Amino acid sequence: MKKMIWCLATLGAVAFATPASASSLFSGPYAPANWTTTLTNSDGSVNTAGAPGSITVLGTDNGSFAGGNTLYTTTAAATGTVGFDWSYTTTDGPFWDPAGFYLNGVFTPLTNPFGFQNQGGSFAFAVNEGDTFGFYASSLDNIFGRGNLTISNFDAPTPEPATLAVFGMMAAGAGAYVRRRKVRA
Repeated sequence: MKKMIWCLATLGAVAFATPASASSLFSGPYAPANWTTTLTNSDGSVNTAGAPGSITVLGTDNGSFAGGNTLYTTTAAATGTVGFDWSYTTTDGPFWDPAGFYLNGVFTPLTNPFGFQNQGGSFAFAVNEGDTFGFYASSLDNIFGRGNLTISNFDAPTPEPATLAVFGMMAAGAGAYVRRRKVRA
């Protein structure tokens, strides 16, 4: 009995110590079908034709002279780091058409408002399982062209398949132990 309990405890410790793995690109739990597009005073959209390799969040340019936003969000499947490359273009200017990432209600710009019309780089941020995160392209004026944010080389945390297998082994071992104990009684 002590040996069985020790084995189950060891398997449980391994399962909890196993980190989340990274999902490459917009696939699996991060496939475009698992994301939501929200438009606020926006004629923007999200182009997923490049998925799973990349997506492009198209900002707004509806001529309203009022701010607008295109937001593309999903839920973190596991705790870990979201990493990606980004490129940005606009005909207006990054001050008027900022773009960036979104995490649990907070918008964080990637673009330099006083920078060039074409910008880019790599970025990473931490998420916890269940967090809402995503990408956005905004406009302060909704005129003179839209900003476009392309995300590529996207990696995000997914549940480790080995963790699920270990939990399955633990359940099978516990079931076998209970059956063996009943047969002896």
